[in-house]
Amino acid sequence: MNKQLFTLLPVLFFSGAAVADICDNENEVTPIAQIQGENEQSSLIDQQVTVRGIVTASWQTDEQLSGFFIHSFAEDMDDNPATSEGLFAVTEKHHSSVDIGEQVQLTGKVTERSQLTSLVDISSITTCGDAESLPGITDLKLPVQSLAELEALEGMPIKLSASSANELTISGHYNYPRHGYFDVSSGRLWTPTQIVMPGQDAKRQAEENQLNRLQVDDNSNVVEPSPLPFSNLWHGKQNSLRSGATIASFSGIISQFNNAYRVQPTEDLTLESSSKQPQLPEKANDSVRIASFNVLNFFNGNGSGQGFPTPRGADNTEQMKRQLQKIVAALTALDADIVGLMELENDGFGERSAIFQLVEALEKASGKEYEVAEPRAEKIGTDQITVGIIYQPKRVKPSSHALLTRQGPFSWGSRPPLAQRFIDRNTDSEFSVIVNHFKSKGSCPEDSDSPNSNKNDGQACWNDLRLKSSQQLLEWISEESLASPVLLGDFNAYYHEDPIRYFSENGFHNPSDATDYSYVYDSQAGSLDHIFVANSLESKVEGVYHLPFNADEPWVYDYRDETYFSDGPFRSSDHDPLVLDLRFSGSGM
Repeated sequence: MNKQLFTLLPVLFFSGAAVADICDNENEVTPIAQIQGENEQSSLIDQQVTVRGIVTASWQTDEQLSGFFIHSFAEDMDDNPATSEGLFAVTEKHHSSVDIGEQVQLTGKVTERSQLTSLVDISSITTCGDAESLPGITDLKLPVQSLAELEALEGMPIKLSASSANELTISGHYNYPRHGYFDVSSGRLWTPTQIVMPGQDAKRQAEENQLNRLQVDDNSNVVEPSPLPFSNLWHGKQNSLRSGATIASFSGIISQFNNAYRVQPTEDLTLESSSKQPQLPEKANDSVRIASFNVLNFFNGNGSGQGFPTPRGADNTEQMKRQLQKIVAALTALDADIVGLMELENDGFGERSAIFQLVEALEKASGKEYEVAEPRAEKIGTDQITVGIIYQPKRVKPSSHALLTRQGPFSWGSRPPLAQRFIDRNTDSEFSVIVNHFKSKGSCPEDSDSPNSNKNDGQACWNDLRLKSSQQLLEWISEESLASPVLLGDFNAYYHEDPIRYFSENGFHNPSDATDYSYVYDSQAGSLDHIFVANSLESKVEGVYHLPFNADEPWVYDYRDETYFSDGPFRSSDHDPLVLDLRFSGSGM
């Protein structure tokens, strides 16, 4: 074959048998391991180099990664496990015709492209025929011992699997709808303070989590890919990429993007097992079913009805209708006798209020009667959002009007709690339900010396205020002599955090386990939502259920995007609902 020359504006591309000698010439070649070095950044940044290697993966179009990966020739490898033998070559608009397994030599400038050591501004590419064999594939198991282990494999082919005790698990997918990638780990990742105590234990768990996660990319630079990638991993009633599912071991190239390591898969991914699906036993006739549900800013208008946009929630009437449809589907599935709601529009109790419209739609969909627990106040506090209680009057009856308090931390920060005394119509047993929504972890105080600043113990900001909210809540319950109290809501604190433990240490039983969750943040599962019963009610608990309608679902399936919207309860909120069954006629669990 004669030597051929292709002009790629401005890249020069050489191919043919005659140029094989070029790839065999070691004199002007810089080994890939020397470019990579032992540190996170190359020591040769901005230097012009000539490299050679074997093409291991190629995604060269604009819709892909605009480049290809190469691996060192065997004779160029330095046998140092701390230096990578892989490199990414950025071709951008100059698409070469290199194929996997082909030997190439190229000249360009070294750079850290979104922290991936790469060759850019390529001036020439020479192909020298196919390699006799492809580079070996390194077995990589999560968790790794250190991030240096991943840096030493940057740009190299790997086979990814989980430690022997776990399976590769889809742990999160926040960036999946926009950037096409999801996070994978060995087993499920947990928010540290969900499973260990705040402080040093939480810090250690956070460090372990960082060593137990990788992004799995769709090998594309396209923003908001359509259709969504990885359709072979979709499952469940909504047929989506749910977190908590497990996948088979797969091959790919280790890459890096903006402080995170990722895998560019070189084979199709395979679903091994589906994620946890919602399971709720049929409600017993002699049980009282109580539910807690954060409905993610349900606003039905500007306070006078159908006025959009509002400060939160839906942007228009059509979005609001879709949001309402999903929330009602979830509430209908729960069939709870009493529901504590969070993140309702705080627009009172009139016929145009958010809670009134919700009840109206719920009655129509379920065929059952619901009423609203109303306090002697036009609104509950002054925040844009509020809590609420709805109930089925055929099953329970209120023994007084609803109560609220704005004392202490409930005058600012945490929303005022709402309490309602009920009587079980089957047994005439009296009990109280108190719905809560404590201060969130964000919008930290500017003063770093504030007791509410982030103490880096895993509890984030405003922990002191949330703890004071727990204390004030129990004081108020005692002052009002609320009988057999059931606490529920979004406490914005995980299982082992101070505000949650305060209840358990002061007369209340938490029937949930540390591995029950209602929320997934930063690919880590945990429960911000809780239900507690007074210790006197512990024997009455039939069961508690965390229903994964929402937290495991990609956010794109909510009400905002008509393209992905579907009927039903899935992604009706960002929080999962919780359900408690109480039986006053006998012992429970």
